[in-house]
Amino acid sequence: MTEKRINSFADYLAIVDKMVKKKPHLILYRGQSNNYSLIPSVARKNPQVNTTNIEKQMLDELIRTSQTVVRNQNFDKWEWLIYAQHFGMKTRLLDWTTNPLIALWFACFNEYKNTQDSFVYVFGGAQDYMLDKSIYADPFMPSKTMVFKPTMNNERIVAQAGWFTAHQYSKKARRFVDLRTNLEIKNNIMEITIPAAIKPNIIENLNVFGINNRTVFPDIIGICKHLNWENDI
Repeated sequence: MTEKRINSFADYLAIVDKMVKKKPHLILYRGQSNNYSLIPSVARKNPQVNTTNIEKQMLDELIRTSQTVVRNQNFDKWEWLIYAQHFGMKTRLLDWTTNPLIALWFACFNEYKNTQDSFVYVFGGAQDYMLDKSIYADPFMPSKTMVFKPTMNNERIVAQAGWFTAHQYSKKARRFVDLRTNLEIKNNIMEITIPAAIKPNIIENLNVFGINNRTVFPDIIGICKHLNWENDI
């Protein structure tokens, strides 16, 4: 894993520009308010626990009990997993975006962690790890972590240019493996540190480029949060 540290918004744009020119293929970005492991929510409590069967049961129960509230009941298992992730169920999916500015916003815009450094992770050459749904029709079939291009089945995925990595429990390592230490992927990962001191300025710059609560979360919640920020209350 490569590590970088920026001192300005311009520094970040320069790193992204260099990455795009160096690897003009699929590049994914993920913003985090701290540098916790690159593993999905279902594994964060204890990465050594194989939660696969529990996750299968949760997904089946979601499908069984939500028929009256889900608009499209023709989802395949992957689409159900995306839907579950969107509404807060812990899954094996880890969120990424193809928009580097959205990743930077997610890294910086956390009012409870504005005094600590934040991080953006860059996954270069992600096209080499693409998942083919015609081969893996079920989310629990792959034997290793793969990149998943989602169906745009909700407004937030569209607004956030969302992609995922779909993680699997490694029987060999006996854990869900952090992408930063994954032997196949770690050399494609870059960690960019955003110092706490420059985060307010970065958020201002992102707003100029149209990246804010209102555009990242295109619903009434996003609008209200943006108005709070805009009026500094």
